[in-house]
Amino acid sequence: MQLSESIRDQIQALLAEAPQRNPYKRFTILAYQLGDVGKCMRYMQIYPEERKAQAAYLKTAMADLLIQVVVFAELYGLDINQLADLGARRLEEFKKKSTYVEHD
Repeated sequence: MQLSESIRDQIQALLAEAPQRNPYKRFTILAYQLGDVGKCMRYMQIYPEERKAQAAYLKTAMADLLIQVVVFAELYGLDINQLADLGARRLEEFKKKSTYVEHD
C-alpha cells in the first residue's frame, strides 16, 4: 500500500495538533469508524430496500476506517506497508495451521 505525498501531508498536518496525537482519542475514532462499517453491513442485510444506499455508505465507511488505521500507525511510528505485509503473512499462517471450517 503506497500512500501519496498528499495523504502523508494531510496526516502530518492532523497530527501536528496536540489533541489529535492523543492515543485514546485516535483509538476512539478508529473504533467508531469500525462500528460504522458494521452498521452498514447490518443495515444492508435487514433493510433490503436501502441496500444500494447502504452499500455506497459502506464504501465511505471503509475509506474512513482505512485512513484512521493509517493515522493510528503514523501516531505510533509504524510503517503501513510493513503492517500490511505482516498482516498478509499472519493471514497465510492462520490459513495453513487452522482446522476451522466455515459453514453457511
